[in-house]
Amino acid sequence: MKSVKVPAFELFLHEMIPLAKAMGVGVEVSDDSALVLTAPKEQNKNSLNTAFGGSLVSIATLAGYGVVWELMRRDKKSPEEKTQWHIVVKESRAAYRRPVIGDLRAICERPAQAAIAEFKEALARYGKAKLKLRARVIEDGQTAVDVHAAFVVSR
Repeated sequence: MKSVKVPAFELFLHEMIPLAKAMGVGVEVSDDSALVLTAPKEQNKNSLNTAFGGSLVSIATLAGYGVVWELMRRDKKSPEEKTQWHIVVKESRAAYRRPVIGDLRAICERPAQAAIAEFKEALARYGKAKLKLRARVIEDGQTAVDVHAAFVVSR
């Protein structure tokens, strides 16, 4: 039997953010272009048997949070180094465009290198920086929920 390596961000979510574990959030893809999170509809449905709006905005927010978390984790000198920063959502806006019938799937694209450089420069200079991201819940190739959020990192 082949063992499956669980992504570090998924382990972090399940340990540190109980809602993510209750929702069944998992990492589908984490590559240079995006972070994709999934969750089963069964644990996240409403009385209409579609995905619950709170779950939709939560998984999109967690995808954005994950992009920032992974960005900060890459700056650590070693995996054993204690985290010296905190991530919070400063503001967020969600637009619900259509119901989600099946499982939840949120995509947050990684920011451009210029935005990352500006973010890191502000963090180094002020000990705090803000990064604005867009995450989307996608079903059948269409955006069901569009979330724009600003995440603040402080040391």
